[in-house]
Formats: sequence, C-alpha cells, structure tokens
Amino acid sequence: MGGGVTQPSFIFPLVTGTFTAVTYVFFVAVYTVQPKPFIDEIFHIPQAQKYCQGNFEEWDPKITTLPGLYLFSIGLNGPVAKVLGRDLCDVFSLRITNLVATAFLLSTIHKLLVYLHGSKVDNWKLILSAVNLSLLPVLYWFTFLYYTDVLSTLVVMVMILLHLHQAPSMAAAMGIVAVMMRQTNIIWVGFLGVMIAADTLGARVLKGPINTLSDVKSVLRKLKKTATKPYRLAEVLADVVVDSFSYVLVLIAFSVFVSYNGSIVMGDRSAHEATVHLPQLGYFCLFYLMFSLPYAPSHVQPFVNLCKRHVFLALALLVVGVMAVHSNTLEHPYLLADNRHYTFYLWNRFYGQYSFFRYIMVPIYMFGAYMVYSSIQGCSFVFKALFVACLAAVVVPQKLLEFRYFIIPFLIARMQTVSKNWLQLWTEMLYFLLINAITLYVFVSKTFLWEDSADLQRIIW
Repeated sequence: MGGGVTQPSFIFPLVTGTFTAVTYVFFVAVYTVQPKPFIDEIFHIPQAQKYCQGNFEEWDPKITTLPGLYLFSIGLNGPVAKVLGRDLCDVFSLRITNLVATAFLLSTIHKLLVYLHGSKVDNWKLILSAVNLSLLPVLYWFTFLYYTDVLSTLVVMVMILLHLHQAPSMAAAMGIVAVMMRQTNIIWVGFLGVMIAADTLGARVLKGPINTLSDVKSVLRKLKKTATKPYRLAEVLADVVVDSFSYVLVLIAFSVFVSYNGSIVMGDRSAHEATVHLPQLGYFCLFYLMFSLPYAPSHVQPFVNLCKRHVFLALALLVVGVMAVHSNTLEHPYLLADNRHYTFYLWNRFYGQYSFFRYIMVPIYMFGAYMVYSSIQGCSFVFKALFVACLAAVVVPQKLLEFRYFIIPFLIARMQTVSKNWLQLWTEMLYFLLINAITLYVFVSKTFLWEDSADLQRIIW
C-alpha cells in the first residue's frame, strides 16, 4: 500500500458509491431528454434487443464491432429480469450497463494505481487520481449512452491488472473478452504478450529486467553467442513461448477470425477501411495535452530546454510533422457531414477553414508528445517502444478523427505517473468536472433539426 496515513477500509467503497450515485443523477438527466436511441445507439440497442429475445442469427450489417456489449448486457440484466419478472432490454436498462461498468472501472483504475505507485504515493492521492481518470470527459460521457467504450476500457484495464498480478492465462482470457468489445483491443493483447516475452528474455539472459536500450543490445549479443549452442538457445526460446503462450493463442485465434472474416471489421466496411493517416499521432498528442492541461505549465520550461539542447533534432521533427500534415491529412466523410460531434466543429471551424492552422499546430503536437514521454519516462525501454508502436497501430490506420480511439492509450500512459501535488490533482478534478458539466449542458440545451428527420438532434463527443 501507499505511503502516508492509511485510510479506513470503507473510504474507497464510499468514494465509489458517491461517484456512482452522482453519475446516476447525470444518467437520468440524459435519459430524460433523450429516451430514444441516439446516433450509434440506433444500431446497438435494436441488436441487443434481438439478443434478449434469443435471436442470435440476425445481425445488423451497419454494426462493425463484435457482440461483446450485447452479450454482457444479457448476462447483467438477465438474472435481474428473472427476479423482477419483466423485460430489462429497454433503452434505460441497456444504458445501465455502462453505469455499472464505470463503477468497476473506477475500482480497477485505483487498483492499477496502487500496484504501480502504492509504495511511493499517498493513498489519498491515488484515490483522487483514480477518480480523475474515471472522469476523463470523453470516456465519462459515454457512461450515459449504450456505446462500447466504457465496457471496452474496463475489460482492457482488468486485463492489464491481471497481467501485472502475474496471471497471464486469466489476462489472455480477458483479452478475448476485450476483443469481443472492440477488435482493435487485440493490439493491447499483443502489447502484454511482448512485454511478458521481454521479461522472460531478461530473466533468462540478463538475470534481470530489460530497462534500457543498452540492455536490449546486451540481450541480442548474448543470444547471438548462445546460437552456437542450439540446445541453450532452444531452452531460452521455449521459456519465452511457454510464458507468453496464452497471449499467443489469442493472437492466433484473432488471425484466424480476420482470415475467415476477410477483415478486422464486422458488417459494413466501407466507412472503416484501413489507411495510413500519420497526423492521427499528432491528434492524439493534442488530446493528451488538452486532458492533461493542469500539468502542462510545469512541462513548458523543460520542453523548451530540451529543444534548445537538441535544436537540430527538434527542427527535424518539426519538418517531418509539417510534411506529414501537408501530404497525409485525410478527411473522413463523417467528419465533414455529422454536426452532432465536437470534432465536426473543431475541423470545420479551424482545420478545414484555415489551412495554415494545421501547420501551426505541429509545435503543439510536439509539446503534447513531450508530455506523453514525460508520463512514461520512468518505464522500461521495452514498455516505451511498445507503447509507441501500439499507439501507432491503434490510431494511424484510422481515417476518421474520433476522440474515443484515444481513450485507452491515454489511460495507459497517464497511469504510469501520479502527481504528488494536491493543487494539481484538485485542479484536474475541477477541470474535468467543468468540461463534463459543459458537455451535459450543451447536450441538454442545444438542439437542432435535420431536414430528413423529425427527431431533435444534439451534440456529443
């Protein structure tokens, strides 16, 4: 456990209960003004209701994810429905799925923070940090709708927690569940598989962890020497395979699915074709910066000093960023047409309207990248390299600018460090609460009509 005074055992359950109760109030407010399915819910809710009726053969081709969300809802609501003697597959009951998930997500994030920082950071700061991360505006908003994001994030966090507690088989099983929520979660299964393989290699070859690039080079040198003794090399590789076997099985099974399905995407693939969209890395860095704003002031001077020490590298990165923006900025039709998302206004009022805006943002992306690096700086070289690779694998193939794709990599990076400054932590909470309040206000009060629909339209993330 963490340093400082240990709080009574009932404190965190009390915090979780209060968090869930307040969230429920907002949940009801959203349902009151929007009791009908909204945006992607028009696909998710009817599909879940078919599952509730025992119809597992009919599939809406507009749905691109696997049916994990619907199966979870049936598992959650089914026993309660039997006790109450009524159907619990209406809009309200299905949305409750994410209300339950967000309470467990808070608990899981707290457990992860305790595992990662419990010996160095005060318990109260860990609780406050867990609450703050659970309030991440883009993530928190989808607690109120029947989307996959909250549950998908929860399952990935549980998978990571099991991995850290040296339960790879259970973590891999949770990885299957994570993929059932969203196919791109296979990348984080691979992340853990390579991490455990690197740990095994370090233990067998270096007799310790692989923390630096120098350690990586040492491992390669020693493996090269070991190659002259095939039986020794076979022993090392056998240990690596055995330790990572559970994750490898999941990766193989997913490869079979993709081969059979013809794509990672279920249903309609026309709007989700894989591409190369390098500016997505810049958008993620901007996202990270915006939702880490209370910590930004303390990073400005170190960033400037770093750029001064490595002027040519900084200029090279700036030029590469400008070139990527110039030659590889893509505009998805949804981004240009759907005015129910903040990204529509961000793009059409800034990026799309002023071409120079895209270029002046590159230094901001660089500062955001520095903040990401600062968060994971204390991690091993393998972790840092893998995180960057997995981040690129998650976001670069996406043509659509969608903030929800950034949630899991944001949390993974942010959890690697916890502020010991009370002012920063409380400022972060107030900042997130303000954004969430504004988001709720805009959703409730700012409505408009589409020409081809009689339903009121609203704005969400």
